[in-house]
Formats: sequence, C-alpha cells, structure tokens
Amino acid sequence: MKNHTTRALLLLFVACFGVMSLQAQQFPVRATGMMNPFQDHPAAAGVLGCMDLHMGYRNQWSGLEGAPQTAFANLHGQKMAQGDDFHGFGGRVESDEAGAWGYTSINFAYAYNLRLTNGSRLAMGLSAGLFQHRLDFSMLDMPDYQFGDDPAVVGGRNQFIAPLLDAGVWFYDRTKYAGLTIQNVTQPSMEKISQYGKLRRHVVLTAGSEIELDGQWMFLPSAQVRMAAGVPVSAEIMAMARYDDLISFGLGYRSQSALLISAQVKIFEYLTVGYAYESNVSPLSGAAPRTHEFVIGINGCAGRPSGRAIPCPAYN
Repeated sequence: MKNHTTRALLLLFVACFGVMSLQAQQFPVRATGMMNPFQDHPAAAGVLGCMDLHMGYRNQWSGLEGAPQTAFANLHGQKMAQGDDFHGFGGRVESDEAGAWGYTSINFAYAYNLRLTNGSRLAMGLSAGLFQHRLDFSMLDMPDYQFGDDPAVVGGRNQFIAPLLDAGVWFYDRTKYAGLTIQNVTQPSMEKISQYGKLRRHVVLTAGSEIELDGQWMFLPSAQVRMAAGVPVSAEIMAMARYDDLISFGLGYRSQSALLISAQVKIFEYLTVGYAYESNVSPLSGAAPRTHEFVIGINGCAGRPSGRAIPCPAYN
C-alpha cells in the first residue's frame, strides 16, 4: 500500500506538471537561449548573414522518472533585398516529453531586416507552423485499488494538431541587442485534451550587450523574461566572459528556479559547442537537483557576419 501511494503521488506530480503545461507554461525554458536566440525569436532570422544551424538537447531534473526532456534544432539564413535591407528566413523544430505528456512543433520563419539611420538594424519577423500535443494514457500506471479499472486512464492515446503563429521584433547594433516575441498569437483551442484548454500566448523578451575589457577579454551580460497567463513571470540573468573569441563561461540565475553555469567553446572556425548546468533551487530540488543542456552551432561564415549583416553580440 505504501509503495502504491508513493507511486500515485509521483504520477499526480507528473500529471499536474502536464496540466500546468497545458494551461500556461507549454513551452520549455532553455539555459542556452542566449547562444541560440532564433529558437525563441523569429525576427532574428538571417542576422548572421550566412546559413546558421543550431541543435540542442535538454535533460531537465535529471534522475526523476518522467522528467521533461527537450530536443530542438533550427536553421536560418539571409536573402538580399534592395538597398541596405535584407530578408531572413529559416525553420525551427522542437520536441518535448514530460511523463505522459509530449509535443512536437515545426514552423517556418520570415524576417525583414532594415538598416536604421544610426547604423543599427531592426528586424520584424513572423513564423507559422503546426503544434502536435499528445497524452499517452498507457503511461499513467495508476494503483489497481483506485484507478486500475477506469477506462479513462487505461491504454489509449489522445492527441491534437493546432496551428502556431509567432510574431516579434529584433533590434541590434555592434554592442547590444534586444528582442520581443509573442508566441501563440492566435491561442488555438485544445478541446480534444482539455475542455477549456488552449495554447496560451507567451511573451519572450531577450536583451544583452558586449563590453570590451582589457586585452582579449569581453564581458557579455544578458537577460531573458518569459511571461504567460497563469504562472509567475520567469526572469533569467546571465553574466559571461569570453576570451579571444574561443571560449566563454559564465554564471546566471533563473527566478525561483535554478542557479546556472554555462560554457561555450569554438572547436573549429565553423563549429561551437555549448553546455549549461542548472542546480535546482526550487521546492523540487531534493528530488531533482540537476539539469543538463547541450547545444551545437554550425555556420558557413566562421561566426562572422556576411552579406549585409552587421556584428550582433548574440552571434559573435
């Protein structure tokens, strides 16, 4: 009986996490977001000038059964326009699994990037695609004495596909950048899984800068804020130091959630590898203290801007 109760409580936690995802959070945070801003901001498409590919994997709350695991990838580039402006384009894919809950999304982005009179740039972007959310009842192994014979939770799989639409802006010059994106602009319904559920709008605000220090050292402070109805605002700050454009490392904090340690290394001219470690400081820290995240970046211009792009600190 005690084992059944413990298992039921764990399943209840996973189910509650899934319901919270349905109602508000719905998209995972990423500690490597500053190394890969296009995944959150469609308006950043083409900022580097050449084709840029990023792939990543996040293992959240390592060691906890049914904990979230996220894989993501994006590819974007630039097409010339008249004058000093250009078109950005790209695609993004993301897959997330959290116990019985999971989703896969794919969308395509377009951005128009124009040069301002002071030499900085402002891009406006849209992305559209599809979002498949699923709930696998066969993974809800409830105790026999209470739920075992309930047809609502024995076997079966429920899923739905909904359209996605994101819109945002991205501003940058040679020393700073800022982006604002509204995700799920249309808030599509999720009636097939939850009678009153819908994909909530999310607002993602990102900003950062690059400050030159002595010698070959650079200081890169950054911040990101995520807002969605029904959950507290998530704010993340990160302070990184970079040496000779080869290696970066830093510390950060996500509000009421985690302490962050991150590093990025340039392996070859066209290849970078990033890693982030999160130490959980939330009430769940005793059960799931660690989160690991990896990201790989490959581009065709050795990390230097090409075409009509100018250096953006988010991609330097």
